[in-house]
Amino acid sequence: MSELATVSAEIAPYLAMAASSLGTSVLTAAQQRITEHTVDAGEGFFRRLLGRDGDRLGGGAAPVLDVDRATSLDARLARLDDTERRALAEAVADWLAGPVTARDAAGFLSHMAPHLSGTTINSPTTYGDHSAAIGVVNGTVHLGGGTDTGRAS
Repeated sequence: MSELATVSAEIAPYLAMAASSLGTSVLTAAQQRITEHTVDAGEGFFRRLLGRDGDRLGGGAAPVLDVDRATSLDARLARLDDTERRALAEAVADWLAGPVTARDAAGFLSHMAPHLSGTTINSPTTYGDHSAAIGVVNGTVHLGGGTDTGRAS
């Protein structure tokens, strides 16, 4: 599933761009194509976003999607296995079913997170002020009793 995590992070800004500029019907079609294995490097979803005459989308605050980047993203999608494709399609469907205000890259990645393996949640108990029982943590550490957070590495 590490390939799925990488692909998800790479495509998130472009999915958000498509959702805001082209609407959900385009993404719903893409979701079906991802599930059905019809995304490929030559005529995949991102290549189609550019259209026949377009050579790039985005710019300014939006990520730029050009022919080379579109082809690369489609190739990455094409390499996903069936399980990864289903997970990606489910995340896209959940994301589209959610509020319009959450149709950004972060919103998509939050729907993708439950489909990615390797996430472990532990709830250790310690005693005493400011005590923490921590092994190896990748992510954000929240210590109870306050609003401060610390970033673990």
